[in-house]
Amino acid sequence: MLKNKPLTSRQLQSIQTKSNLFESAVKLMKQHSLEDITIAEICRGAGVSVGSFYNYFSTKSDILVEMYEQADGFFDQKFRGLEPSASIQNDIVDYFKIYAEYNLNVGIATIKQLYTCNNKLFIAKGRYMQNVLQALLEKGQANRQLIDSMSAEEMTEYLFIAARGVIYNWCLHEGGYDLERKMEEYMARLVVVLLKVPTLP
Repeated sequence: MLKNKPLTSRQLQSIQTKSNLFESAVKLMKQHSLEDITIAEICRGAGVSVGSFYNYFSTKSDILVEMYEQADGFFDQKFRGLEPSASIQNDIVDYFKIYAEYNLNVGIATIKQLYTCNNKLFIAKGRYMQNVLQALLEKGQANRQLIDSMSAEEMTEYLFIAARGVIYNWCLHEGGYDLERKMEEYMARLVVVLLKVPTLP
């Protein structure tokens, strides 16, 4: 069996530089919109030259792509650690509690910048988080726990639209309530409409 070779010092430095650029951009986004932040400011915060930025990102918008990739990584780590319950409803609610937790970790100032009609990453197909939820819903349908009048893909979109609405409302209220609790309450009520009602024999 082949073992992964340890990273060279140059590779480690490259990873660290990209991370520094990303962290610098996120820090600046807590105070300014990404549109108003210059690449020079991002690089200054990361302690690198402007030219270095283009070794890792094509445009400032790639910072958002990196943010979504990190969200997938966060989600993967958290969701894989959960033990499936006997209730598909609980599993779906737990999924969206993790989604809420990630948004809290990023911070409301940055999340506000994501919630714009110009951000098409929300509707991009095939993202890891979407695939995990769709697989969970497909399993629920196979076990006859969920309705079959909607496909798992349709249910995934349906639930994400609602979850994004909860987060947008949280942003409108300046983070004035417990996002995880609100997400849990909202999604628990919403998922009920997707549960398969047992038929009498």
